[in-house]
Amino acid sequence: MTTPAEDQRDHVMARASALRRELRAGLAQLPDQAEDERTQTLDALVERAEALLSTEKEVDAAVEQVRLARLEAKRGKVQRTTLYLAVAPVAVGMVSGAMMLFGALNAVWLLLALPLLGAGLRIAFGPLGPTPLMVNRRQRAAYIGALAAIFTAVALIGAGPTAQPIMVVLAALTTVATLAFLVQEAR
Repeated sequence: MTTPAEDQRDHVMARASALRRELRAGLAQLPDQAEDERTQTLDALVERAEALLSTEKEVDAAVEQVRLARLEAKRGKVQRTTLYLAVAPVAVGMVSGAMMLFGALNAVWLLLALPLLGAGLRIAFGPLGPTPLMVNRRQRAAYIGALAAIFTAVALIGAGPTAQPIMVVLAALTTVATLAFLVQEAR
C-alpha cells in the first residue's frame, strides 16, 4: 500500500521520465532537419529542458516528502513503544519511593530510584527529536530504562545475599546508561 507522498513522487518521476524521452527524441531528429525546422525544434527542446528542470526540482521535493513521511511514521511508532516501556521505570521508581516513605527501604535507595523515575518520566513525556538519530537514541533509552527497572525491582525484592549486590550494580549501570542516552538525545 502506498502513501499519498509516494503516489505524488511516482507521478512526478513519471512526468520527468516522459520529458527525458521527449528530449532524446527531439535531439535525435535534429540532424535530419533543415535549418528553419532545426531552430524551431531547438526552441521546443529548450522549453522541454526548462520543464524537465522544474520537474526534477519537484522530484527532489517529492522524495523529501516521502522521507519525512517515513520518519514521521517511525516517530509515531517509537513514541508509542517508548511510552509503554517507560511504565516500568516510573512504576519501580514510585513503588520504591513509597517503600521508603513507609520505612521498608533505606534512604540510600533514593540514589537509584530518583534517577530511574526521572529517566522514565523523560522517556514517557519528553519531546521526541526530529532526526532519526534522536529517535533511535530515545528508543535505546527506553529499552535500557526498562532493563534498569527490572534490575532495580529484582534488587529491591532481594534475590539473596550474594545476588543482591550484583543486581544493585547492574541496576545502577543500566540507569546510568539510560541517562546517558537521554543526555545524548538532548544534544
